[in-house]
Amino acid sequence: MACLIGVSWQKRPATACLLLGISWALCYSHWQLHWLQDATLFERSQIIAGTVERVNIQQHNKSKLIVSLKRLNGQALSPRPRILLSWYSEQAPPQVGESFQSITQLRLPHSLHNPGTFNSARWLLGQGITARGSLTGTLSHQVNADSLRMQLVTHIKKQTAALPAQPWLLALSVGERAGLVSQDWAMLRGLGISHLFAISGLHIGLVAGLGLLVGRLTGNRWIAAMLAASLALAYAWLAGFSVPTQRALLMLLLWLGLYCWGRFWSGRRILLLTMTLLLVMRPWLALDQGFWLSVLAVAALLVTTHWLGGRQMWRLQLGITLLLLPLVMLLFGGVSWLSLPVNWVLIPLFSLLLIPLLLLAALLMLPAPWLASAIFTILNTLFVSLINSLHWLNDSVSPWIWLSSTAQGVGLAILLLPLLLLPRARWLMILPVCLVLLQEPSARWQVRVLDVGQGLSVLVTQGKRALLFDTGNRFSSGFNMADGVILPLLRRLNIQQLDYLVISHDDQDHSGNRDYLAQVLPIKQQWGAWPNGKPCRAGQQMQWGQLTLTMLWPAKLTGHSNNDSCVLHISDGERSLLLTGDIEVQAEQALLVYIETENKKRVRANLPPNGSAEPLLPLAAELLISPHHGSKSSSSEGFNMAVNPNWVVHTAGFANRWGFPSAEVVARFQQQGVAQLTTGELGMVHWVATESHWRLVHSKRSGAWYNSLNTWLNDANPLE
Repeated sequence: MACLIGVSWQKRPATACLLLGISWALCYSHWQLHWLQDATLFERSQIIAGTVERVNIQQHNKSKLIVSLKRLNGQALSPRPRILLSWYSEQAPPQVGESFQSITQLRLPHSLHNPGTFNSARWLLGQGITARGSLTGTLSHQVNADSLRMQLVTHIKKQTAALPAQPWLLALSVGERAGLVSQDWAMLRGLGISHLFAISGLHIGLVAGLGLLVGRLTGNRWIAAMLAASLALAYAWLAGFSVPTQRALLMLLLWLGLYCWGRFWSGRRILLLTMTLLLVMRPWLALDQGFWLSVLAVAALLVTTHWLGGRQMWRLQLGITLLLLPLVMLLFGGVSWLSLPVNWVLIPLFSLLLIPLLLLAALLMLPAPWLASAIFTILNTLFVSLINSLHWLNDSVSPWIWLSSTAQGVGLAILLLPLLLLPRARWLMILPVCLVLLQEPSARWQVRVLDVGQGLSVLVTQGKRALLFDTGNRFSSGFNMADGVILPLLRRLNIQQLDYLVISHDDQDHSGNRDYLAQVLPIKQQWGAWPNGKPCRAGQQMQWGQLTLTMLWPAKLTGHSNNDSCVLHISDGERSLLLTGDIEVQAEQALLVYIETENKKRVRANLPPNGSAEPLLPLAAELLISPHHGSKSSSSEGFNMAVNPNWVVHTAGFANRWGFPSAEVVARFQQQGVAQLTTGELGMVHWVATESHWRLVHSKRSGAWYNSLNTWLNDANPLE
């Protein structure tokens, strides 16, 4: 690589710089990830010692801590890795700047892997976080005196505790958004104003702009620049110097330095230098969507100002909105048709009134708390009226439009058409052609075994018609597989209702989102473990389009939740699938006996002179979803031989504590010559039925290196 850089430096300096950047990113990644290659790091509990960098309180007994790890099992670490720890305790967690020692089980940054699912592994690495864990307490805890910022934050919280608008005041003053609930986030997304409540470049720029305007009244540009820089630094300090504020602050200070120096640099040059400095310091910022949103928002502002001649506020906002629309569609899967007019109104309101008042109240908190309290009261009145109006507007018109993957592709092609007028952009004409070629060919039917962690959810589709078997888990934290996995996938496929929602049994990892999906999605047939649905009973059979649905179990309820699971066979006469829920060995054996007995009855009934021609119950299937996630209590040899699958999918979470799929089950299928896949390792398993066979869409976990970090580390570790 060094030779290549040296050769290209003279004739192609840009290429040389790119290669140099890639080399540095690779070295940085090796440097940061080297500590993870301990062979026993993720196999047993570890004694850790570190310092808290950030605390995000989610509930009274649950918080998220970002910790700089100083020692692991007594050994000092260099560089100090950052880890994310979930705190579960009635006791208050360690605060920012405090050091502690504790015991935790570390895990790799690993995310669910489905189309449309948020990639937490990429996000964590983008924040420089290389491992996760959980805590219920500490072995030792060094309590430090609160810093000036923490004292100020504590005073602000106490001063606004009785105000209904406190969550919004804290979000805009100190960058703490834990008080916002799901309805608030839905409103912010629906109206396209999330950026207004996340302290970033917009807010830093507004504060600096006010300082610059006031400073210019003195007639001295040095005083103006110093005042602008001081206000921006104060606001960034109050917000805890979060990553977005650091980006904005660096660009602002660079511009102010040039302003004082009397030099002129183009906005493009300042932006590129800022990007370079940030990526040199933290190459993993390239994985952070927020970084690219910030960069492209500034780029859109420059294009609108200099190339499109938009210097009025409404023209600036129009240009930025249109230029960022393709990115918004790709990242968030939809658009808000009301975003533009709402931002036209709110940006001046925030710029000229709300943010200046809020910053003034925060700065007066320690020297003049009575005056700060009066300002907070005024702000509370303004914010309560504003937020109530925004909620009403969002609920009344529902401005957010979810787009399927096809609609996103078409929209992107339309938005790129004006670029074809540029002389050097003719190559973009190939993009619409590529989008057409990338569309999946029509299939008779498709099976998607979703990656829902330790749980089960299988989507079977015929065109726009869909059957969902189980719904995955729902957690007390509020995260659930419906919002995180199922609904984003249905939106991408443009499926707006379910023909069938089959719930195999009442276990939380199978039925956790049953009632929620029934509220948000039209469902024609509720089958299985529903309070008022159609119960599963062996022998039920119905035709669904070109597919035959045959319920094979339970013959009768036994009171054992797992063994009363619905077992559903789906076939088009050539391709077939068997969904088994959580049945165990006892139910498997009883199922074999039932099918044998029932089919004998049907054979006798089909003989002349009766000749009812009742079809036999099918059990053999080319695709098998392993019973009970691959537990050793299931998948008996007799059952496996009777089904005789070509492929089996184990719906087991990554590095799950039960060790699913068990070694015994894996060995049984290996002896039978059955190919095996595990959702926790591969992600969503996608099958397409063709006339001659099942086609597996992905045979390995797709995407970038961080999606397969466990494999990368294992391959790099000679001890494993």
